[in-house]
Amino acid sequence: MRVAADRPVRFDMESLRVFVAVIEEGSIAAASGRTHLVASAVSKRVSDLEGDAGTPLLYRHSRGVQPTPAGEALYHHAKRLIEHLQQISDELSEYSEGLRGHTRIYVNFTAMVQYLPGALHSFLRANPQVRIDMVEKSSDEVVQAIASGVADLGIGSVTEDALSGLEWHPYRVDKLVLIVPPDHRLAARARVKFEEALDDDFVSMPHGTSISKLCREAAERHGRRLRVRIEVTSFEGVRNMVGAGLGVGVLPEGSVVPYAHAAPLSVVEIDEPWSLRPLLIIARNFATLPLPARMLADHLEQRKEAGAPLSAPYGLADPPEA
Repeated sequence: MRVAADRPVRFDMESLRVFVAVIEEGSIAAASGRTHLVASAVSKRVSDLEGDAGTPLLYRHSRGVQPTPAGEALYHHAKRLIEHLQQISDELSEYSEGLRGHTRIYVNFTAMVQYLPGALHSFLRANPQVRIDMVEKSSDEVVQAIASGVADLGIGSVTEDALSGLEWHPYRVDKLVLIVPPDHRLAARARVKFEEALDDDFVSMPHGTSISKLCREAAERHGRRLRVRIEVTSFEGVRNMVGAGLGVGVLPEGSVVPYAHAAPLSVVEIDEPWSLRPLLIIARNFATLPLPARMLADHLEQRKEAGAPLSAPYGLADPPEA
């Protein structure tokens, strides 16, 4: 089953939707229920796709189906295409309802809880007919979303290697600090080397978040493993667990200092270059962004901290020209 090299492959969108359902459900019968098509119609659409592609897309067995390597590739492309079409549909419906525009921004947790609420409030107050969809993801996932075109803008803390082919502007410098219970052996110190805390149990953000990755990598550089006792999903959770004496933690300074007077915590500076994290505004191409996204990027630039330099703990060079 092969397709002539000079014959373009044409895919029917409804067949692609059916194919995605088959892969995600793991069987023709289950996809039939999800798509409201009889099983024979689902099977026919998949067979037609295989004929158009010139290669098998499914392994069929008694327990259901699994994608072949070609099927796996088609699934990921089809899934992304369907998401793009849904975004197009949503945006056009917003224009028909009188909205002026729509943009999607992926951000890491720190940006979402510390820096964006006020900035987005002022932006939407000035532009009430623009809709913003904000999705919280890890910094690595933010970059992936920008590279794949799923998001217009991203804010995250990433290495230069991860930004290949993308553009970025400095946004904030996020200072990480160590928080410890007030009776802890390090509580009276003004600053510490991270290695000095590695004998302690840690209250950590979830594995895969940028703060967790930085702490684990720092421990590994000293030939140690981070002793994670508890993982929590919020800055408040880290503060509460540390305040209860269940370990030490690492958080952005801005998420700790406003609460230090009300919580049994001591804040200690981390004397390490990696404790200063540059948060970046990321796009595929700032010049070609849709107008609402360009307006939002400009607004964020205007509202960033005055005089906050872009630290370069990751070897970041000067940002590219816009």
